[in-house]
Parts: sequence; structure tokens; C-alpha cells
Amino acid sequence: EGLEVLRVQVDWAAANESFGIASVVREKSGTESLMRRALRPNPFGSYRARLEDAATHQAIYHDAIGTGQEFRRLTRAFTFRFPMPAEGVEFVLTAENPTTGVMEEVLRQPLSIPAEKEEPLQVEVKSVLAAETTPSILVSIYSEGYSYDAKEKFWRDADKAAKSLRQYEFPGAKRMEFQAVFSPSNLAIGSAQDLGLPVAERDTFLGLYFPYWNKFGRWYHVVYPTRESRYRRAVGQVAYDYPLVLVDNASYWGIGNFNELTAVPSSHPSFIYLLTHEFGHFFGLNEEYEGGGPTELSFSPGITEPWSQNITFDPKNVKWKQFVAEKTPLPTPQSYWQGGQWGAYLGGYADSEPQHHSHKPGYSCTMESGTKFCPVCRAAIEAKITFDLNQAK
Repeated sequence: EGLEVLRVQVDWAAANESFGIASVVREKSGTESLMRRALRPNPFGSYRARLEDAATHQAIYHDAIGTGQEFRRLTRAFTFRFPMPAEGVEFVLTAENPTTGVMEEVLRQPLSIPAEKEEPLQVEVKSVLAAETTPSILVSIYSEGYSYDAKEKFWRDADKAAKSLRQYEFPGAKRMEFQAVFSPSNLAIGSAQDLGLPVAERDTFLGLYFPYWNKFGRWYHVVYPTRESRYRRAVGQVAYDYPLVLVDNASYWGIGNFNELTAVPSSHPSFIYLLTHEFGHFFGLNEEYEGGGPTELSFSPGITEPWSQNITFDPKNVKWKQFVAEKTPLPTPQSYWQGGQWGAYLGGYADSEPQHHSHKPGYSCTMESGTKFCPVCRAAIEAKITFDLNQAK
């Protein structure tokens, strides 16, 4: 158990693009880092929430999640965590307009603070790898699709994941403390299938499955919660800053979404690449490869500039100017990459619309298919960890 927080779930209704509060829950999943970062608004995320003093309308706490327009269709709900407030607070949600991409207020509602916590679930927790610095970020590694008989395999897989991030020199990994959380699943993840509508709740620890309910293009390459409430209740059994899910599976797929979810198959030969690439998405980074169909990380078609730190639609005014040499032209011809110069190269954003607008810092980053993060992405990950620890100047 961690520090007590308020977990607020907002449901999204597809019929009229409306949002409404579904549940307000007390849980002990908070960390000291969460208590600090909630004091400041997050500049990223397609769905940003805050608690306000109902009398003065002064913001008290903040949270943000999600990447792009597909997020609402895939989760069908949004969950935010705040330090436990006093009575007399109002919940406010701003969301990316699905057409224009403009952030708009879509929900404002007073909150009633529940008196009791939910009934706990049975989980087993083990410390995996301590942070090398303080303060630290708590990464909780969760089992999904593991039977009870596969518990020892999960402990080994969790150890492998934590040590891989350290050995790979994932940005900020030395500032991360890792713990593993096991609960058996009654079903394996299996293969991607269309199971029909309404969406059936998956009988696994976290309730994840391939999102056949919204076949955006490569739905068979990602997993999402069949019920947001099941997923959030399960991960909230312990303290966490970043939830990382290992699925007992050997197929090639993976999912990462800003402040929401990272999940990868634990037994695929490309495990380290999938782990680092998908974990990069959790920090807000977008795809730097082209082709392969549209990504679920697509923003609204009318957006002028995505907030993802490693892509831009405005190559003459890039977000990463500190990494671009003074004489490098913007946009940057591909020939400049032969000299290893960072710039604004046409590409990235998979096959998402609008096509041929996206520019990226360079080639061969982990957010494309490389074995290392480029300096732009490394800096973005480090900046998020610094923000989440409330150490930013």
C-alpha cells in the first residue's frame, strides 16, 4: 500500500462525444512523487484534469493522460489520481477536440469524497531492484495472463525487465525503484480476435485484450483495458508512479500510452526493444518510423502541432533547437544525416493523418527501430522524470 489518493474515473459516450464521472474511489496507491507533481499542471497529455476549490475555483491538484484522438475510443474511460482533498472540490476535465485538436473544457462537476476504500484484491509483491538515487520513481511491474503455476516465471520476467532497463541505460533508470506485483489470471491473452459487441470484460488480472472494438488499423498489435475500472483497481492495489505490464505471451506486439499503460509480451525474442520502445511512449514520445498503417497515437486531424516531444508539424520551429547545429537547414535534407546532424527530417508518425507533415530529429532512434534513444528523446524522458519528481527548476 502507498499513500491515500482519490481515483476519479470519467466515462466517454461515443454517441454524443460526452463525458461523465463514473466513479470516485479512495485507494492507497500514491507515492511521495505523486503528491508533489500533482501540485503543477502537466504541459502534455490529450486529457488533462484538475481539482478546484469549489468556492474559489483555484486549482488544487492536477493530472494528465493519453495520446491522441484514438485514446478515448480504445479506453472508453479515463482515470486520474490526485492527493486526497478535503470536501468542497470540483473536478474539471479538458480534452483534445477530436476534429480540431484544440484543448477544450468538457466536464465540470462537484465531487463527493467516499468514506470507505474498495475491498482489496489478493496480490503478491516483491522488491526487484532498488533505485540508485533519491528521490526515486516507483515502477510497479504487473503480471497479466500468467496462471498461478507461472508465478515463478513472472518473478524471473520482472527481474529481467528491470535489469534490462538498467543495462540498456534507459534514460533515468537509475532513478527508478522496481517492484513486481503478481496475481493469477484465469485466461491467457491468446491471439487477437473480434469477440463482438458489447465488449466483454476479460477474466485476467488486469482485463487487457486486443481492441477489436475499434479497429483503427493495427489493433492486433496492441492491448487495452476491456474495462478501465478493472485495470485501474488492479494496478492500484499497490503504490506506483509508472505501471509496467508483462504479459505471458511470445507474439510481437506492444503498447505504450502517456501516463496510462505500458504492456509488452515477456517471451518475445525482441523483448528489450519492445520494452524500451513502448516505455518511451509512456513518456509521451511518438513513432519515428514510417509505414505500417496508422498508429493509435494519432492526434486529431486538425491539430496544428502535436504535443509529443519528438515530432513536429512545423519543421522551421522545432521543439529541440538546442540539439540542432546553427547552420543546419530546417527542414533538413536527408543528406545531412550522413554527417550525423540532428535536424528536422521528414518522417515519423507511421501512416497517420495528415501524412507527409511530420518531421523527426533524425534516424535510428529507439522510437524508430534503433538500439539507442536519440538525444532529443533521452532529454524528453529525463524531463518527464524530473517533472514527476517535482525537481524542475
